[in-house]
Amino acid sequence: MPELPEVETLRRALAQELEGRTLNALKIYEPRLLQNASEQTLQRALVGRRLRAVKRRAKFLLFDFGENTVILHLRMTGWLTLSPIENPRFVFEFTGNKTLYFHDTRRLATLHLVPSAHAHELPPLAALGIEPFQPSYTFKNFRALLQTDQEIKRLLLDQRKIAGIGNIYACEALFASKIHPRRPAMSLSRSEARRLFAQIEKVLAQAIAKQGTSVRTYRGLTGEPGGFQNFLKVYDRAGEPCVRCRTPIVRIEQGGRGTYFCPQCQS
Repeated sequence: MPELPEVETLRRALAQELEGRTLNALKIYEPRLLQNASEQTLQRALVGRRLRAVKRRAKFLLFDFGENTVILHLRMTGWLTLSPIENPRFVFEFTGNKTLYFHDTRRLATLHLVPSAHAHELPPLAALGIEPFQPSYTFKNFRALLQTDQEIKRLLLDQRKIAGIGNIYACEALFASKIHPRRPAMSLSRSEARRLFAQIEKVLAQAIAKQGTSVRTYRGLTGEPGGFQNFLKVYDRAGEPCVRCRTPIVRIEQGGRGTYFCPQCQS
């Protein structure tokens, strides 16, 4: 699933290409994509409107058309491109000969239409927690979330607590912080918590700088893969030597997700 760095990479590219352009037409080919509006409702609300801004909240893309905003969640395999593709799930045609195509192999993506003035107060954004790089992401707020016996890795993946972090970057941030993924969150000392707090943003920023991580399906707007997969320290490296101590990286299951860590470096 695209995580914060991948969605931010897409947001920046979409903003550069589409902001300020008017939507001429739209077509929905996958009705299951629509969560709270029909194709006809979307057309009435959006066609003829200028795209004011492309924004992001956690793993969601927000297309601000003024009065209304489209909120898109890519889920596992969603991908946006300006190049024609076979079997698109939707097509948005903009002025300036720019057409946005959406592909989703597993058909799990979601699209909401909401009033822009209340976009962050309504589903699907209302329940999201604090987010790295945003004003809500303070050490005080972060440490307050740790007052639980929930495993720290599972806490990092809970979007109601910290929004935007997925499996890849949770594993990488915990490795960078030298914290075992099964530690109860409340067991972290103040210094460990502060280290993890900082490393989360550091790892995410590094991934954004490399235009995300392409382990399986993720591609940028032009179809190019991200580059951060070449810098992963633990994720998807089970059995390979730790870059710090040469101990083989271990993979375990947590909440149905694979967790990668160094049993020697992370305690």
